[in-house]
Amino acid sequence: MARNASAMKYHKQSEKRRLANKGRKTTIRTFTKKALGAAETGDAATAGKFERVVQSLVDKAAKGSTLHKNTAARRKSRLAKRLKKLQGDAPQA
Repeated sequence: MARNASAMKYHKQSEKRRLANKGRKTTIRTFTKKALGAAETGDAATAGKFERVVQSLVDKAAKGSTLHKNTAARRKSRLAKRLKKLQGDAPQA
């Protein structure tokens, strides 16, 4: 554990950042699952809506230091690819 005041302050700041980053990443994963779930059920409109939300959240996370920019690009690309594949497999209503 930190011994002096500046080290304790830095530790508290890093803990706050860790929890904030953890929350952002959890939200991204949640909306990704919602988008994939909607695409599996054949609801393209909802899947598209959730995809836009995920892209926005990922961009915001990359803007700060939560996600690296290449990680953000990879996540958005893979999500779009999976949604396109699922919507192609789903029967057209």
